[in-house]
Amino acid sequence: MRLLGADFAGGLFRRGYQPSNPAGLWYALAVALVLLVIHQLLQVVLALGFMFVLKLDPALMSLFKVSGNFGKEFIKAGMVAIFPASLLVAAVAYWLAGLRGGDRVAVLNLRWPRFTLLGWLVLVIGFMLAMYAVIFAIVLIFHIDMSQYTPGPHGESPKTGSAGAVKEAMFDISNTTPLYLLVFPSVAIGAPLAEELIFRGQLFSALSRTRLGVAGTSLVTSGLWAMLHVTEPWLSIGLIFAMGLIFGWMMWRFGSIWLTIACHGIWNGFYALLIYFHAGGGV
Repeated sequence: MRLLGADFAGGLFRRGYQPSNPAGLWYALAVALVLLVIHQLLQVVLALGFMFVLKLDPALMSLFKVSGNFGKEFIKAGMVAIFPASLLVAAVAYWLAGLRGGDRVAVLNLRWPRFTLLGWLVLVIGFMLAMYAVIFAIVLIFHIDMSQYTPGPHGESPKTGSAGAVKEAMFDISNTTPLYLLVFPSVAIGAPLAEELIFRGQLFSALSRTRLGVAGTSLVTSGLWAMLHVTEPWLSIGLIFAMGLIFGWMMWRFGSIWLTIACHGIWNGFYALLIYFHAGGGV
């Protein structure tokens, strides 16, 4: 295990997580709710600001292919806004974790993992393989036709219904390279950073200290995280729930939120790139 790093010592089933949250459960619940509200409000305000700037300059409107459909353009602008909104939410989360006597690193599980580069590669590849195994199992068990969940090249909904607001928007965005380049940091960095700090930061620490333990906390936080994606089809929600359980195990085993942020970001970024090239790479 030396090749992978000190935190891999003890195999897959040695607990490395010690939750710390002196502020208590109700404070943590309030913090999670406040962070969610702040994140949504910032996205709305920043999205409207981005749309306003585009409307002021016809050249920018042409560059970003603004269509005049307010609903679609607001979703696109909202996805651009995720990145700055998430950075602000991360700063607020860090500040709130230090109140009421909390050690911010311990409360938010910010301990940097003792991994070698090979250890990081093993963890990320193992995570990706686990997620593909979940997808494969769901497709086989429920006889799912994946084309029912795949938008058209310009974000058109499949004949069977919506493929999900976010996925359809990403297919549409991928046809406009400048817009895609603005959205990619939101998908690969912003959303993972904010969502992990909200669901597997202070809230995870507080719930883990109750009778729920880490296992029950993983179920609860995974369920709440999945519910946040109600605009997506049930298949996507199920996969998000499964991903949350895997992240819960990572927290229990290694005790570092950096692992879940990294795996979350790599998963999002990988699929964003697949969508981009599937949609023609901005052509």
